[in-house]
Amino acid sequence: MASGLTTTNVARELLIMRSPLTATIINAGFIFAAFLLSLPALALPTTRGWLKAHGWLVYISAILTLVIGLDIWYHTLKTRANLNDMWDQQAADIKSLLQAQFNCCGYISTAMFMQDSTCPNVAVAASKQGCVARFSDFANGFLNLIFTASFGFVALDAILLLCVGMVLKDRQEKQRYRHIDEKNGFGGL
Repeated sequence: MASGLTTTNVARELLIMRSPLTATIINAGFIFAAFLLSLPALALPTTRGWLKAHGWLVYISAILTLVIGLDIWYHTLKTRANLNDMWDQQAADIKSLLQAQFNCCGYISTAMFMQDSTCPNVAVAASKQGCVARFSDFANGFLNLIFTASFGFVALDAILLLCVGMVLKDRQEKQRYRHIDEKNGFGGL
């Protein structure tokens, strides 16, 4: 049996393993870098360079988050086919855990079940459904939550970008008036 997998987490772990983890980790790096760039942008109220760099990193992370969310959403459009491929690739112990988690036998047909405590014989397997409906319902609910949250983060990034734009415009205007005051001999106010 695979280490750490139980009847309560096997389906979730299989779905996570099929998610774009590398892109998500890269995106997390951009988000963390954007946070780090926001600190000097906030601490230095007259500079605009740090704020511009922060805005660009937020923009890049928003695009990456959108692409990740769209990728996950696209794969939910063909969940049953993807899960069928995933089922076929799994070892017997993983299939047994999935049968136990969803209380079903086999994937599409109960004729292709794994003999275990959930499906001890052909008669019991024939009385139960295949795992396709329950597994795909679970996968759709889980993945819908992930891509919806992803799109929510894109909306927050868009709001943050608007805020960065407003602060940049305000700082530009203040800098302009500072230069006008310096020309007129009043110095910076």
